[in-house]
Amino acid sequence: MEELLIKYLAVGKTQPEIVAIFKAERIEPSSLSSIEKALKKIKKEHNAKTMFHLGVILSKNLTSQTNMNHDAKK
Repeated sequence: MEELLIKYLAVGKTQPEIVAIFKAERIEPSSLSSIEKALKKIKKEHNAKTMFHLGVILSKNLTSQTNMNHDAKK
């Protein structure tokens, strides 16, 4: 669920939009409260203070992983 949540946030979906998507795709839990709790957990895991801060952290992590994969192929 967390990976999907991050995926939808990365493309600009709001929390209520994610709730609607999860309900439509029958992904559980799909309540706004459960989405908020999952985001709080993700922010805590990455020591992010705000959603914007979390986005920057995840972006940096993705960039560094991409660079490591690219270097490994050389």
